[in-house]
Amino acid sequence: MTALVRIEAGQWVLAFKENFGPYPGGGDLRETLERLTHGGSGWDCLHRPKDQFDVHQTERVMPKTYRIVGSGSRHWRDQVVAAAATSGELEALRDKLFAIGFAADRAINDEIARLISPFEAKTRADALAKVHAALPHIFGRQN
Repeated sequence: MTALVRIEAGQWVLAFKENFGPYPGGGDLRETLERLTHGGSGWDCLHRPKDQFDVHQTERVMPKTYRIVGSGSRHWRDQVVAAAATSGELEALRDKLFAIGFAADRAINDEIARLISPFEAKTRADALAKVHAALPHIFGRQN
């Protein structure tokens, strides 16, 4: 288990939404954060930073949980990634973290497309020749 991020009442926190962070009360935050190397941390349903992370202001901080201003609902402290004096700092961090995996995915896909394009062109040409050969009454005889 990773040490908890130090937070105080009144601070803003960046925390994983329930179901997308470490297992509450005992998961490994480092392992979960390392999944950010994949777009949406590998979840197909995560398309925006707001889908994965919450930014809230703390009202009360307890050893394992904290309460947020306005709702009083409790959240696990081990879901907290960072704390700051303003929400803007954390929203920028949230967006930056979320973008890392999508940038990596994009670079990987671009390289895959570059490497595979000669093979793809040859394979498509071979397939087209087979279609033509299978239907000589439409495409004519191939020599």
